[in-house]
Amino acid sequence: MATLDTDAQELAYWLALNPSNKLIPTRKVVAAYDQLGSMEELWKATTDRLKNIGLTEKEIKDFINYKLKHNHQYLMQQISSAIKDKVRIIRITDQLYPQQLKETVGTVIEPPLLLFHKGSFLNFDNFVAIVGTRESSSRGRSIARRLAKEIAAKGYVVASGLARGIDTQAHEGALEAYNGKTVAVLAWMKPLYPRENVELLKDIQKRGAVISENYLRPREKYAPAEFVLRNRIISGISRVLIAVETDEKGGTIHQVNLALSQGRTVFAVTPDDNPRARRGYDTLIEKGALPCREVDDVLHFLQYNKPKMSRISLDSFEKI
Repeated sequence: MATLDTDAQELAYWLALNPSNKLIPTRKVVAAYDQLGSMEELWKATTDRLKNIGLTEKEIKDFINYKLKHNHQYLMQQISSAIKDKVRIIRITDQLYPQQLKETVGTVIEPPLLLFHKGSFLNFDNFVAIVGTRESSSRGRSIARRLAKEIAAKGYVVASGLARGIDTQAHEGALEAYNGKTVAVLAWMKPLYPRENVELLKDIQKRGAVISENYLRPREKYAPAEFVLRNRIISGISRVLIAVETDEKGGTIHQVNLALSQGRTVFAVTPDDNPRARRGYDTLIEKGALPCREVDDVLHFLQYNKPKMSRISLDSFEKI
């Protein structure tokens, strides 16, 4: 783990080579780092040296062009601000980096080379992701909260994205459990988005953690792509992902697609007669999600690594 006295320049090179820049695949960056001993050496390597460590002609060309217009000072600003704010900086080569996320190297969107981390919790085992739409129904919010509380009570850590709606309820439900823990995965740490969750964020940091691959917001305007990148971390650190409520399009569908591409098991909460929620549920089942009629469907899978043969009626959540 990078500590407060780690050279900020070296960390800035790590951040500059983040896979979101689509320059060099994460697996090649890590291999090059192992050979060269520092990210700065990779950044300053000659064309011949880049060839020798396995980069293609296109990767070398894109890398050189990127360096010519690269704003290194902006990345230094991220690193310096994070260090002053006592934010941990965890590289993919560090032992603290989430092992399950590291194992997604080679998937559709590779994991970040480093994570910014703030909070009290550093153990990334036994995570369950709970996600869903921002435009959620009262039923969806209630189910998300109850699911999170029961899952956290069993010792699992609830991961979500701190967004309005289902995500917020998942974090709050986990914190209601005795000694329950939750981790919020953000597209960026500062400024906080959404702003109304500032007090919830403080509670999460006391009992869990906040992580992101960016410290400062990457762009002036909010870009949907930043949240898609955030999503591959949510599912990447988790053993399973539960989609509580969604329609047939939108961010939750993208999240499920990412989770499935990472080899994660996805559960979809059975809906009521809401047409929008039903369309979303049907879409998730078609993609390969398992029906979730009660929390035990998920807990059984986590314990035995196979689905539970359940005959519970579709309204079982209303009976909790």
